[in-house]
Amino acid sequence: MMPEDMRRDLPITQQYIYLDNAATTPVPSPIIDAMIEYFEEYCANIERGAYSIAARASDICDAAREEVAKRLLHCDVEEFIFTRNQTQAANFVAYSLEHPFLNRWKTGFKFAPPLVKWTPESKIVSTLLEHHSNFMPWIRLAKHVGAQFQTITPTIEGRLTPEMFAEVIDEDTKFVAFQHASNAMGTKHDIAAIIRVIKSANPQCLVFIDGAQGAGHMPVDMKAYGCDFYSISGHKGPLGPPGTGGLYAREELIQRMAPAEVGGGTIASVTDNDYMLRSDHRARRWDAGTPNIIGLIGLGAAIKYLNKIGVQNVANQEHVLTKHLLDGIRDIPNLLIYGPKEDLTWKVGAICFNIQGWLSHDVSLALDSQWKILTRAGHHCCQPFMKFLDVLSTYQGNVRASFHYFNLIEEVDTLIQALKTLAA
Repeated sequence: MMPEDMRRDLPITQQYIYLDNAATTPVPSPIIDAMIEYFEEYCANIERGAYSIAARASDICDAAREEVAKRLLHCDVEEFIFTRNQTQAANFVAYSLEHPFLNRWKTGFKFAPPLVKWTPESKIVSTLLEHHSNFMPWIRLAKHVGAQFQTITPTIEGRLTPEMFAEVIDEDTKFVAFQHASNAMGTKHDIAAIIRVIKSANPQCLVFIDGAQGAGHMPVDMKAYGCDFYSISGHKGPLGPPGTGGLYAREELIQRMAPAEVGGGTIASVTDNDYMLRSDHRARRWDAGTPNIIGLIGLGAAIKYLNKIGVQNVANQEHVLTKHLLDGIRDIPNLLIYGPKEDLTWKVGAICFNIQGWLSHDVSLALDSQWKILTRAGHHCCQPFMKFLDVLSTYQGNVRASFHYFNLIEEVDTLIQALKTLAA
């Protein structure tokens, strides 16, 4: 599939130059068709229905889980928890780190040993570059368990390096959370190397990766990284519908994680004073009540579509577009570019910038009204790093143009000319 083929599945590209893929990627029509088919042909609840269309719905949802787990994340299907977004995935992990797993055992209804034994000396480490969804849950967790919360400051270009983590990880560090790629700077990080440093310094330390800007934009592999948790957003790189996402949790951990919600769909049996959670498919312990069936079907269809393109082809196309844009705007007077500008080894398909004398939102509004170019402006849910850059008071953040496979060189050329006009 070529970018032009994908554009035929995205009617919005006939009206706009859509460059806000780091927030939400438009959903291709075959994925929408798959969701409509559910409503029109087999709209039934899953798992326990004893009739044909219920069985069909269950089978397609099972296949969708397998698509996401095996073809997107390269993990076992029982290590993949379906969520409504990356934010919920992070909060699921935070809950399980605070609350021991409660279940009926042979010896009675009781708590399992906690994932982490917290003490006043325990440390939770994150970075100033994180999206609020990968920052706030850990601040709250630290307060709830009485641990210390510590942040790592990235480079001015938004880079995180193994050496930065080596300086802070010690035997008291119980949990580390950081991103695969930055939505506010367009940088990606060598997460495998960073995780090796963390695990070398403290093998018991648990590592959470925010993969909202990773999965779907580039190949990812849970087993190769060595992380304990990896969260995804279904409606960005993977091309799925809004309200979808997921969490990879390493097999040894998912068995001992406490679900944040319990109810129908999560249990093996219930008595008048206890319950036993299901063990046939541990990841479904997080499917309390009727899950987002239509979202899961759509996400599964999206992964099939994405694999027709090839995730590496997505990464290659975004690299070409990113280089072309940077080459075209690097020397524009009054234009400030954030993130790496020369060495694109650690750059993803998102470029952030400001124009001197303009508020970021005014630049984005002008690009839309005059050229129908859709970008994102503001602090990108990354206020701590925006304060570090000192851009909040002057620009109210920055402007971000972000790509996917369907974007074209011609669209980038239009953006370049628009920015030259606005910056003149």
